Amino acid sequence: MAEKPLLSLRDLTMVYHTRKGPVSAVDGVSFDLYPGQSMGLVGESGCGKTSVAMTMMKLLPDNAEIVRGEILLNGRNLVPLSNEEMRKVRWEQISMVFQAAMNALNPVYRVGDQIVEALEEHNRDITPAEGRKRVEQLFRLVGIDPAMADRYPHEYSGGMRQRAIIAMALACSPDLIIADEPTTALDVIVQDQVLRELRAVQQKLGMSMIYISHDIAVIAEVAETIGVMYAGRMAELGPASEIFRRPRHPYTVALMSAFPSIVGEKRELEALGGEPPDLLYPPPGCRFHPRCPRALDKCKEVQPPFENIGNQHYIACWNPAEVE
Repeated sequence: MAEKPLLSLRDLTMVYHTRKGPVSAVDGVSFDLYPGQSMGLVGESGCGKTSVAMTMMKLLPDNAEIVRGEILLNGRNLVPLSNEEMRKVRWEQISMVFQAAMNALNPVYRVGDQIVEALEEHNRDITPAEGRKRVEQLFRLVGIDPAMADRYPHEYSGGMRQRAIIAMALACSPDLIIADEPTTALDVIVQDQVLRELRAVQQKLGMSMIYISHDIAVIAEVAETIGVMYAGRMAELGPASEIFRRPRHPYTVALMSAFPSIVGEKRELEALGGEPPDLLYPPPGCRFHPRCPRALDKCKEVQPPFENIGNQHYIACWNPAEVE
């Protein structure tokens, strides 16, 4: 792409300091996201997807530390910014749809008032009437009756609460939205509706979006680019069509083999044996090698480089799979 990326991660590395030692939750992650592009981050629980998102937002606990790398948003490195400077970046330039919608809403305030409060925090000159009008616009955009703005969170269904959180994330028209497991607690019908609305809103407003999920089928529906993470590192990255047509990393192949397909011949699903490594004591070399059916002696000793194998398709593997 000729245009400049909206977001660039460069060798981003973040650790949690614990009594037993540092936990490398995000280790050398790099990727670019362009204006209007949608990207999916996928992997098992504990692979580092949410840690990457929270590091980008700089919403980290006291025991977390960004030890190296850059987070370039519109060319500006967010890593050295103070908390006060980051408060101005959040919501206006980058916002997040959190996984547990009910926990993200204050149960004793009307939902509309909570969105107005976010608007007022970033625009002191906004009047109550203007705030109310903006809330009504946002509710229509995400498919909620504007009259529901005067209701409390417990009066919303699960799908409506998730849509309200999306509306809140859109309040200040950010350039980038991170959606962390936005449909996990919803049934499949409402999940499909919310994903379609998210995609439609993204295309209508021309914003960029990062979807985070352990469900590769969900990512396939909404993302143009897919990043597969394992044990804090990026295992594979590329266009969604390329990843699904020709996955190269054995971990990506294993993920796809564990999900059923409604097209093609019926096949037995394959489970991936073993467990992700303890990041207090990660294995040497490739972190996937203890579970990998294609592991070589080299995989156990030397970390593979993250290389472009063509068509902007990147993998970190010494012995890639050949799968169509």
